[in-house]
Amino acid sequence: MASVDDVSRKREILKCCPPGHDGRDMALFNLALGLCERYEEERAIDDLNEAITLHHKAMELRPVENEKSDRSKSLHCLSVCLWNRYQELEVVDDLEEAIKMQREALVLRPDGHPLRDASLYNLGVYLSMRFEKQAEVCDLEEAIEFLRAAVKLRPPGHQRRTSTLHHLILCLWSKCESHGGVDDLEELVGRTELALFLRGHSDYVSSLHNLACGLRRRYAKTAAISDLEESIELHRGALELRPTGHPGRSSSLCELAFCVSCRYDKYRVAEDLEEPVTLGREALKLCPQGHPNRASFLHNLAQFLADRFRRQLTAADLDEAIVLEQEALDVLVCGDPNYDISLRCLMDYVQMKIK
Repeated sequence: MASVDDVSRKREILKCCPPGHDGRDMALFNLALGLCERYEEERAIDDLNEAITLHHKAMELRPVENEKSDRSKSLHCLSVCLWNRYQELEVVDDLEEAIKMQREALVLRPDGHPLRDASLYNLGVYLSMRFEKQAEVCDLEEAIEFLRAAVKLRPPGHQRRTSTLHHLILCLWSKCESHGGVDDLEELVGRTELALFLRGHSDYVSSLHNLACGLRRRYAKTAAISDLEESIELHRGALELRPTGHPGRSSSLCELAFCVSCRYDKYRVAEDLEEPVTLGREALKLCPQGHPNRASFLHNLAQFLADRFRRQLTAADLDEAIVLEQEALDVLVCGDPNYDISLRCLMDYVQMKIK
């Protein structure tokens, strides 16, 4: 009710500011803000559409920046509304315009401007989303640059530092997955360790998981066993915080299984041969028919069973690995890189059985 009254009041103010009135731009801007706030509460898309229209009109009346930063505020708020509509409807033009508006706002918010951090952060988030959709590496690189700058402007104690750090970690993680080197892994690990100081925060568990994954990747590049040991410890901690029913439990099980399997390759400890199979089975149970990760979890469990067969020569392990890999192929589509990987593994398993 309060939001309805606020919007109604601002509509009346706008009526008192007809075209040509000195306060019309502010009346348009304030009404757009009210509608956007009501959208956040009630999720009525018509409110968001109207807010975007009003922000456009207000911006037309603010052709240049003034001492009150009115134009940059309009650009920033318009970009936020466009971003919200993109998240709701996934219309690419909204994302593109949001990026364009926020770029212009950033130009009007040079070093030392009190609102520069907000534009840097939003641009980083928008560009990281475009990278997810279009896979243009330049978008990811630019997103990381903007988010790094935003983190510097949001020191410890800043109310938005944690969310900024979290998005930067996600971008660094994406870069490491695609083409990152040791330096990227070093920053990922360091940034995530900072985020972990905020135990109890909503991002704590995902930060714990990300740090563990980052350490495993660094181990793969540097072979520093301390990274692998710490990764295992952190994954166990994340798993405790992701009980049965938690949407992230399957990924924690899978990653922990990989780490323990890597440790087996290093030390050949029997327990480390058994645990990945146990963890892999539980992870697969959490990915029923139709689950997007089922094929990869079938493949993973098949690998763990094949590893155990190579050590213990238990025929049932190899037979099950063949069945699981075949099921993974049934789920995947020919031409998918994972299809080729599973096919090669299946052929290897069949050859092992023949021998």
